[in-house]
Amino acid sequence: MDRERLYRELSDAYRRTHPESERRFHAASRRLVRGGSHNLRLFSPYPFYDTSASGSRITDLDGHTYVDFWQGHFGNILGHNPPVVQEALSAYLASGQGLATGFPGIHQDELAGLILDRLGGGKLRFTTSGALATMYAIMLARSFTGRDMVLKIGGGWHGAQPYALKGISVFRDGLTQVESAGLPAELNATLIMSEFNNREDLEEKFSRLGDRVACLIMEPFIGAGGFLFGTRDYIRTARELTSRYGAVLIFDEVVSGFRFHAGPLQALYGIQADLTVFGKAIGGGMPISALAGRAEIMDLCGPDAPAGQRVKFEGGTFSAHPMCMLAGLRFLEYLIEREAEIYPKIGGLGDRARSGIEEVFTRYGIRVKCTGNNEDVTPHSSVVGVHFLNRDLDRVTSPEQVWNPDIADVELRERIFKLAMLQEGFYTFHGYGALSAAHTEEEVQASLDAVERIARHWTGHLKLKT
Repeated sequence: MDRERLYRELSDAYRRTHPESERRFHAASRRLVRGGSHNLRLFSPYPFYDTSASGSRITDLDGHTYVDFWQGHFGNILGHNPPVVQEALSAYLASGQGLATGFPGIHQDELAGLILDRLGGGKLRFTTSGALATMYAIMLARSFTGRDMVLKIGGGWHGAQPYALKGISVFRDGLTQVESAGLPAELNATLIMSEFNNREDLEEKFSRLGDRVACLIMEPFIGAGGFLFGTRDYIRTARELTSRYGAVLIFDEVVSGFRFHAGPLQALYGIQADLTVFGKAIGGGMPISALAGRAEIMDLCGPDAPAGQRVKFEGGTFSAHPMCMLAGLRFLEYLIEREAEIYPKIGGLGDRARSGIEEVFTRYGIRVKCTGNNEDVTPHSSVVGVHFLNRDLDRVTSPEQVWNPDIADVELRERIFKLAMLQEGFYTFHGYGALSAAHTEEEVQASLDAVERIARHWTGHLKLKT
């Protein structure tokens, strides 16, 4: 049984059991590009459509219930629709408030203060997506430094915005390609790539280009590029080099902020970036992002900034939407108050999943390494990545390994293993996903039992690359 035959069997089984979702998908495809508005949600052969979600589980149009490890793009640390947020929003609406008014509202200052307190000070402005926030961060860095060049880490995803669509997942002699049409030709020359966790490469780039670099934008924990932590030495080198050369250090913590403890990941490294982008968790399930950092940089988007330096980070109609502000405030308050309880629990579930998945596949002769942990940074990691390898590796440390088809089999993970786990009753992403406070030890064990059934079926049948 080759992989194409296995995929066809899984796909056919999925189609037989999801007829209502298939009908909905074909209808939606007549009006929406590929049937939806976010490509990651539109897996092959077609997505299921959710009708309810609570805690660790989600139910679809055909009546199937799954244990969900996607959890709102990894932002639902308390699980789907947590009561602490739902009750606050219900009461707000019942009071006659909650929809957009066009006024500042009373909750955004409270939420900003809470985030800045965990960050270590500065100023903040809310917007509606991580892509917008990273775009504005780069614009502010260019204004502040008077330089144009942006240094970006290969495998880093900073949203679909025009200043960072290079070196994401297309592997051709590394991660160096511009990955979108419609961009200005000069992007390739002004957006320079460096390899994650490669201190020597970062030092070489700064020694050669440092006086032209406006900013280094990076995720201290790479999300889409493989669920990888930066090493302490590497992250501290990034801080030292940007300070030495007068560049702005931008940390994209859309994934990592409040995921590993009740605050930004950078605090666990003992450093502070000049600008930090937050998203996902800070909205408590509602659509917000925030850009925060040094006051003298952030003030460049204010009306009193010098005319030649003012950045048009004006805000949008739904920036700091009152429902989003209240949801984020109640969610983060809950995480902070129960930090000592929540993070060890979900981190322990992550440990169990990572070790169990590796143990099962190794026992069946299938090369797999899990990512998402680095005990030197934090013992409480609730994120689990799964990588099917075409060669032996002690560990996966860079997106250049993850996206290199000679090293890792992304197709097997994202197409075949995903459908196999769906058939077992688990929705996974990047091989597994993220644990929430709503997940249980029994659910994690059930997922490992499912992995064992899949590995047993694959052994001797699926032709893996060697």
